[in-house]
Amino acid sequence: MMMPLSFAPRILAFDTSTVRGSVALLEGSKMQAEFRLQSVQTHSRQLLNSVDFLLGRIGWNLGDVNLVSVGNGPGSFTGIRIGIATALGIAHSLSIPFVEISGLDALAHKVCHLDGRIGAVMDAHRSQAFYGEYEAKNGRIRQTQKPVLLDISSLEHHLRGRHLYLVGDPDICESVGSPATSLMWPRQVAVDLFLAVEIGKLAFISRRKWRSGESIAAEPMYIRPPDALKKKTQ
Repeated sequence: MMMPLSFAPRILAFDTSTVRGSVALLEGSKMQAEFRLQSVQTHSRQLLNSVDFLLGRIGWNLGDVNLVSVGNGPGSFTGIRIGIATALGIAHSLSIPFVEISGLDALAHKVCHLDGRIGAVMDAHRSQAFYGEYEAKNGRIRQTQKPVLLDISSLEHHLRGRHLYLVGDPDICESVGSPATSLMWPRQVAVDLFLAVEIGKLAFISRRKWRSGESIAAEPMYIRPPDALKKKTQ
């Protein structure tokens, strides 16, 4: 089902790719409500209950939703699967479009008002980081480097002295960048790391990525292969 270009869809957005899980409801690009799920445990039991709670809080029914968007990684293999499977299930049951958004894209979009080069960083644990690079202009971002998995030491070498804004996990940003008040580059920009609202906003402006129908297929962004897969190939 396609919607008129002038229509502001009611969007259900959520992200379970990291311990900072979140759910948001938006009307067009305007956030209506948000719920945060920070937990070291799996988000599978909390997610649907959180969606129901948030819908009830603002007087929407699930059937009022016109678009479902989900963070597709990088992050926890299990968390990504939970989020995508839930989003696809909702999209199929309601016959509405589905869109998946990278968490790195969402991080970069949080600082899209800063024209210039942006580096987005997510903690991958094991002394590693997921890293993506973007160009921001006129409130929009464009990916300029495919996301990669790097050792922290390699990331520091890759970024040293480069003229870009660094956004993401604060511990990693502090180890590889300079404070926002410094004249040195790269320069840290502190942001909220819960991503559902930004995932919803990016979904709204990424109409060409919307998919619908019975044959929707997701494209999770694992970057690091799941441990079970690595064991099979050894």
